[in-house]
Amino acid sequence: MMQKLPLKRLHLYVLLSFVAFMVVQTLKFFAITGPNWIFHHLNDFLAIPIIATIALHGVWIIKKDRTLRINGFTILSLVVLFSVVFEYYLPQEDDRYTGDIWDVVCYGLGGMVFYIFQKME
Repeated sequence: MMQKLPLKRLHLYVLLSFVAFMVVQTLKFFAITGPNWIFHHLNDFLAIPIIATIALHGVWIIKKDRTLRINGFTILSLVVLFSVVFEYYLPQEDDRYTGDIWDVVCYGLGGMVFYIFQKME
């Protein structure tokens, strides 16, 4: 028998985040203009909650325990990893990437949103 899915608010937020991500990517694909913050920072804000939720599901599958949660240190590590790779390392290696402190702020805020939603239930 299948267990009920915990963290319903987090999953709803991640589903809406994924939809928003897809909308932004579609707008970019069709070269539709919009506010800069949408095209430059929204996906960075959405990335950590989406990826951390996928990782949480991986942990649940491996450990077979849906009561497990990702701790603050691990979320912070994910934020630092993304910040270093996408805002420091890759801009030095490829002109396609640009380092931006506001993207780091967005990763951090996304990590805090994930942490809060995880603690709500």
